[in-house]
Amino acid sequence: MATDDPKGSVFSKHLAATTLLGYGIFGALQVIYRLIWGWKASSRMKGLLKDTPATKGAGHDAPAGWLKDLISNRDRIHDWRLDISQGQPVSKNLGFSWHPGMNMLIVNDAEVVRHILKDEFNKYTKSELRYDPFFFYIQDFLGDGIFVVKHGVGSEDRGQDWGNMRKVSSQIFSRKNFNSLMNEVFIEKAEVLRRFLQRSRDEQKQVDLQASFFNFTLDSIMRIFFGEESNTAVGVPNVYGKAFDTAQANMRNHAVESIAPYLLFSTFLPWPFGGQHGGLARWLWDRLSRKHRTMKSACRVLDREANRLVQKCRDDPQLPERRDLLALFIQAGFSADFVKQMVLHLIIAGRDTTACLLSWTFYELTRNQDVQSRLHEEIMQKLPPGSKPDMKSLSASEMPYLNGVIYEALRLWPPVPFDVKMAFEDDVLPGGWKVPAYTQVGYCPYNMGRDPQRYPEPETFRPERWIPFTTPSPYEFPVFQAGPRVCLGMDMALFEAKTATVELLRHCRFEMVQEQTVTYGDKITLDIKSNGKEEFLVHVRDW
Repeated sequence: MATDDPKGSVFSKHLAATTLLGYGIFGALQVIYRLIWGWKASSRMKGLLKDTPATKGAGHDAPAGWLKDLISNRDRIHDWRLDISQGQPVSKNLGFSWHPGMNMLIVNDAEVVRHILKDEFNKYTKSELRYDPFFFYIQDFLGDGIFVVKHGVGSEDRGQDWGNMRKVSSQIFSRKNFNSLMNEVFIEKAEVLRRFLQRSRDEQKQVDLQASFFNFTLDSIMRIFFGEESNTAVGVPNVYGKAFDTAQANMRNHAVESIAPYLLFSTFLPWPFGGQHGGLARWLWDRLSRKHRTMKSACRVLDREANRLVQKCRDDPQLPERRDLLALFIQAGFSADFVKQMVLHLIIAGRDTTACLLSWTFYELTRNQDVQSRLHEEIMQKLPPGSKPDMKSLSASEMPYLNGVIYEALRLWPPVPFDVKMAFEDDVLPGGWKVPAYTQVGYCPYNMGRDPQRYPEPETFRPERWIPFTTPSPYEFPVFQAGPRVCLGMDMALFEAKTATVELLRHCRFEMVQEQTVTYGDKITLDIKSNGKEEFLVHVRDW
């Protein structure tokens, strides 16, 4: 009859206790090492930043002293950033004493913008994930595409992958057949949107104009990028578009909520529970988050739909004659995964930003009825109903007031109000400010457009300030970035916005339902929020 072995039991307990003690010592040493390393790295960064003025606010000169202020101003974050840095070419928000991440310079100076986007371009690129929790979740959503791939000294291949993506994309965007497709689609989809809004007018219904513009840009992008017909502007749901919106919104909200846990897990928990990228604790945190699960579910839908669209394109007997972006990438011989990621990244660039530009343009037109009337007069004189706009007829020389309206909207409401790069080597900015390696450097088109030294009466919407038109320096007006990373779709976005504006205003007049209280949340792009809801309610009228 078998009996228990007391010696074996004692040995097992002793082994378990020894293993647990060893892991405890190992874990404690890990955490102590990280804290010492973090403190030394953070102290070095603070030492190099000591001559840079802190942002304005009580306690902002202390490590993470701005964090409480940021949280209380989360719903007006762009205006808060303007408040704390206005009048200062460069100012700092210090990170934590125990971690080198979260040190940030806020830039409002054109020479510094030129420095980071052009002169020292190779030193400043996308963030290192271990220092930037928010960017970790952006990459979790977008994968490895042109928006998240590093260039310069921050990349393992010195920017070769990024350079190849950029080269291929720029060649396709410059193709005449692709540009002719854009022209056709923007006109067609603008007419569809106009008819929808006219039905709302005839039925005397309020309409959410911001939602209408997001539908318009999605319908246009689906045809131009995928060769797929989409009619969300008239209420037909689109699987890809719905999944994209769901994934983006949940990624953003989860990322904001995860910044503190990510840093704590990375620093204070031993491997494998913590450490780089938060370890198992971060993995569990994500799995327990409804927002993260919803994002991942939507990403699976995006991947499934993208696979369908890629296969449909490859099987199309008319592939050589197709002009959409997907077909051009496939004809160039790129893999399905590369094509799917590239198109996903270009959608976030080409759909959301233009929809935001149109939303804010019409927000200002409804607030400034005299501007709307004057623009209507120019449109009726130069492009009356029945005429087809093209790039030349919509240019600043042909339609100066339209151009002034669009640029004034971009000045006040840049679709990307704050853009962050990370320094991967120590540097010195124009003006003598030192930048330690792994400092985040964010330039502020939102702030720069409100600088009274550049734009007298900056809060006034005055299109005349752009007449006669002189192309602004991209460093003074970095709405579309600048230097080697300048937006490839800039001309496309401007043409789309102008086409829609002309088509709508030559048939309809727009009035705000009531004076709406507008706040600005912490989105990647600026969106109108009325009475706590993301909407822009208008009445559509006859002229």
